[in-house]
Amino acid sequence: MASVRTPVGWTCSYMKTKRSFSTSSYQRWRLPSTSSLASLPIDVHPAIQQAQAERAPVVALESTLITHGMSPPHCYELPLECEAILRDQGVVPATIAILDGRIKVGLEPQQLAQLADKAHSADKSDSELWKVGRRELGACLVKGLSAGTTVSATMAIAHMVGIKVFSTGGIGGVHRGAETSFDISSDLIALADTPVAVVCAGSKSILDIGLTLEYLEAHAVPVASLATDEWPAFYSPTSGFKSPMRISTEAEAAEIIAMTDRLGLQSSLLLGVPIPKEHHPDGAAIQEAVERAIRESVENGMAKSGKAVTPWLLARVGQLTKGRAVISNRALIKNNVRVGGRVAQEYARLMKESHPMKMHAPAFPEFSRPPTSSSAPPTLATPGPPPPSASAALVVIGSLAVDISMIPTVSPLQTTSPGSVTISLGGVAGNVAAAARSIGIPDVLLVAAIGDDPLGSLARTRLGDRGMRSDGLITSLKDGRTPTCGYLLDEKGGLVGGVADMSIAASLPVQEVLERLKRAEPNTVVMDGNLSISLLTAVLGYCREKEIRTIFEPTSNAQSLKILRALSDPLPSSAGRPPTDETPCVSLITPNIHELQVLYGHVTATSPTKPHWEAGNWFDFITLPHHLLARDLPEWITGQGVVQMAVRLLPLVGCVLVKAGERGVVVIQRISGGDRVTQWRKKQGINVVVAPCTKTGREAVVVAYYPGIEMGEGKVVSVTGAGDSLAGALGALMSRGKRLDDFDELKGVVDVAQQAAVRTLMSSEAVGDLTGLRDALPVLTEGW
Repeated sequence: MASVRTPVGWTCSYMKTKRSFSTSSYQRWRLPSTSSLASLPIDVHPAIQQAQAERAPVVALESTLITHGMSPPHCYELPLECEAILRDQGVVPATIAILDGRIKVGLEPQQLAQLADKAHSADKSDSELWKVGRRELGACLVKGLSAGTTVSATMAIAHMVGIKVFSTGGIGGVHRGAETSFDISSDLIALADTPVAVVCAGSKSILDIGLTLEYLEAHAVPVASLATDEWPAFYSPTSGFKSPMRISTEAEAAEIIAMTDRLGLQSSLLLGVPIPKEHHPDGAAIQEAVERAIRESVENGMAKSGKAVTPWLLARVGQLTKGRAVISNRALIKNNVRVGGRVAQEYARLMKESHPMKMHAPAFPEFSRPPTSSSAPPTLATPGPPPPSASAALVVIGSLAVDISMIPTVSPLQTTSPGSVTISLGGVAGNVAAAARSIGIPDVLLVAAIGDDPLGSLARTRLGDRGMRSDGLITSLKDGRTPTCGYLLDEKGGLVGGVADMSIAASLPVQEVLERLKRAEPNTVVMDGNLSISLLTAVLGYCREKEIRTIFEPTSNAQSLKILRALSDPLPSSAGRPPTDETPCVSLITPNIHELQVLYGHVTATSPTKPHWEAGNWFDFITLPHHLLARDLPEWITGQGVVQMAVRLLPLVGCVLVKAGERGVVVIQRISGGDRVTQWRKKQGINVVVAPCTKTGREAVVVAYYPGIEMGEGKVVSVTGAGDSLAGALGALMSRGKRLDDFDELKGVVDVAQQAAVRTLMSSEAVGDLTGLRDALPVLTEGW
């Protein structure tokens, strides 16, 4: 349960010296404690809580775009597109809104649709749906209403839950004529006293931009433009006003945000991003429409209507420009979201690199791994773990954690209560190693960081109870605490709250890990996505040099990108060549479809600047037979582009095994050798497609689909650990010599791996009892 996984899933060049951005000494103003947050009417989406626990990048998005900013269908389509942009970057989107008197941080698609329908229904009225700034936030919650949140309210809520970056369209500001009306947006006040960075397209051109910048300067708000000296004006890249500061890159912006935090300042950074170049020509015409709409608002009295004037002006501008303003508006919002995603990625990197590091956001548990039962994991009837000097055919590197679950018999109501407390082991690497051990690999070595503390001793004891060795555990990290997740549940087992302390998991020291690899002399290494990029790079380099097979378990959308960054530099010697029988940089990766989409998005976005992803003429030699893909594979595989996405990874990855839940598994891999290719071509047909290399005929890309295994009379008890069990079975089989490029052996490997996953699905434990699979694997028992 403590492993980090999504349900379903660069040091700045201008800095000459490395800086520490630990903010442990900084006390956030008005930041609610975890206990006080639990008493508020606020629901934080599990994916966001999970991202907070693993310090993955998160970007907040506001909801007045849905309720008041755009008309259908844009009010529904654009927010979904913005969320998709962030997910493709490996960033978790956090759309913030109020539904029926509860704050929602992260919306499900149906909730977003509900908000859009309510906003634009025929009987819409102000009493039913509010546009909420900080001023109205409390009243809206007390009245049990729904609302879209403005910049000020979104910033306040983002700060409550520890989100540091917020992307929006344009900010409010000082309205024209404010010298007599005093009409100043609360957005500016929020920017002055809320430490959340805001990425926007500058100030809306309907405002007095000069006075807006003066106000921000007077209130000490850091204001900067990205890669320009001009302060942008929403539809136009220029406003006629010089930006107070120019920032060259998103990485530089992230460092400024981190340093501002470290200094203890109340404000963060307002980053202005010019509208994309292709929309510059429309800027002048739209600005003329803006000026006309402003004149009309004065003439018809709308200028004195308070918060209703901005929606009216934007709607009128849309009418006058015949939709061109809407097109530009959509483009700039999506561009801001992309930039915000990159800033959040860089900020998350800085926070992970600083050590020790204490989050100033409330800690959240990992919802995707619900608590296990109080029964202890089955003790295997096998000999004890080998002595520390023994070698290990299989090494698993990553996270091991202690899970503590507390269930009161009655509601605690801010006091202690009788109940039950359960302690178990979790963590992706811990589960993978346990699965391999259960399936019959006695010498599997788990390499993970724990603290020199009582919980670390407990972790060692529990590994021994499982019949596993503990000599791979590392305790040398100064002040390191054993990774721990504590969960408070209600009487029915529902999650009330918790704390995840996992910072040590990403701090495994490279040299100590490599020393354990050298002693173990494995033939197969499994790595989970919790490892640092530097460690992944070092382990991959060592394994490639020693011709050791490698498996990468992505763990989550955000963590999956680490493998690509680890492979980016230095370039492997085989990059830029057609497929050969050389050892690939990674033997096998095991993403789910969502993680595959994130990997594919990164590869396609970076291939123009990372030539090794193009692999020279590699793709020129392979032609995917689309008619065979459509004929011989299920429609969902071709419809979701699974094969096309996976093939883009093959220049550096030998085999991609895509997990699709109950639908089964899709394997896409490179095959080398005339006999191997011939074997696969003979199997061409239903669920098997072969794309030979046209240059020699001795290489090919093969696609094999293996439907999910029926559970019979069994039922799903918990989805926790099923993917980890599958990865453990794959590692076990590969360490005993099973080949993935052999048609018959691959079929057997996938069958056993899926059986391992199904057995865990039917178990309340993070890893089910897999000992019954040993009889199906005679190769595993030979020579023991």
